Parts: sequence; C-alpha cells; structure tokens
Amino acid sequence: MKTTIAVILCLLLAAPAAAETYRAYANERFGATADVPASWRAGPPPANGDGLVFRSPDGRAALTVSGSLNVADSVDEAMRDQATPNDGETVTYRQNGPRAVTLSGTKGDRIFYRKSILVCRDQIWNSIHLEYPARDKKAYDALVTHVARSLRPGRSEQISDCR
Repeated sequence: MKTTIAVILCLLLAAPAAAETYRAYANERFGATADVPASWRAGPPPANGDGLVFRSPDGRAALTVSGSLNVADSVDEAMRDQATPNDGETVTYRQNGPRAVTLSGTKGDRIFYRKSILVCRDQIWNSIHLEYPARDKKAYDALVTHVARSLRPGRSEQISDCR
C-alpha cells in the first residue's frame, strides 16, 4: 500500500513538468532568448535590463534568462571565468564547448543548472540559470533539458552589428 501511494505521488509530481507548455522570452539588451514555462511568473525587471527572473507557481524554483558583457581579455580567460563555480556551489556536471559552458551541481539542498554561450563576436554572454529543490530533481529533469536546449542568441541592442 505504501509503495502504491509513493508511486502515485511520484507520478503526480512529475506530470506537471512533463506536460509543461512554454513561451519564448527574449532579453532586448543582450539578446538572450530561451523558452520559459508558461505557468511561471516573471519578477520585476532589473533597472539595468540584463535579464529576468521567472518563478515557479509554488515559488520553490527560479529560472533566470540574462545576458552580460564579456569583460575578459581573451576567449580562454572568459571560458575559465564562466566555468568557475560561485561560492557554496559543488559542481557535479561540467561541459565546455568552443563558446559555451554548462555547470550543474548543488548549493545546499538545491540544485543549480547554468548554461552560458559566448555570442556577438565574443562580446556578450547569454545565459540561463535554474535553481530548484534537490528533492524535486526528477520532476524538473525534462524542464531543465527543454530550457537548456532552447537557449539561443538573439539581436542585442547593446552591441551594434551583433552576429
């Protein structure tokens, strides 16, 4: 009986992520574009226009779609900087591409997933950052995969002739 209840609860928790619909968000300043779960709500836009934070309906998960200027002196330095974990983060997954960095791991009892791509002739980072409770990992796996695959550069008003 307990096993049956546990299976039903797992299915109910996983169902919203699997059935999630998405909408595109594009940051005008830096051009970062990614799919955001349609049921998630945007927070107030920051004064500097660098991105937007979206929160899950229950408020326990957050997704940030943002951009920033690359201030490093070289692509190698930029990649190293982007691949450095933030304070308190334990990295359990790392993938580097020619102009992309993905980090995932834990920060306390939460999972973080961060993907950044270097765009606009190496002048801008476009990024997504997800954070959610570690106990809900299975429920968020499909959502993380979808959002990560959807990250793409767009037109940036920050850099003229951005390609």
